[in-house]
Amino acid sequence: MDELCPVCEAGHLNQVNTTYVQVYAGTLVHAPNVAAWKCDICGGWFFDPAAIRRVDVLVGEAGPPPNHHTPAPAANTPRPTDDTPDAVQPSSA
Repeated sequence: MDELCPVCEAGHLNQVNTTYVQVYAGTLVHAPNVAAWKCDICGGWFFDPAAIRRVDVLVGEAGPPPNHHTPAPAANTPRPTDDTPDAVQPSSA
């Protein structure tokens, strides 16, 4: 494929293999060694549409893998402080 880059319109696209990362049904899926095209001038990346269709078919047939990741609590979740009723207060004796 000797095409001009659609972004910079100056560079040529060269075939490379890279890791494709996508979220499927709330689960992060990555596929190594997926065909892509990289511009030799601007560095823009474009995944090969046929390769992405294959990944989509594989994930669609098997479904996304189970998500074993437990998200961290939200940053705005209140934390107990010393003046909350459940906090243990030191004795003044």
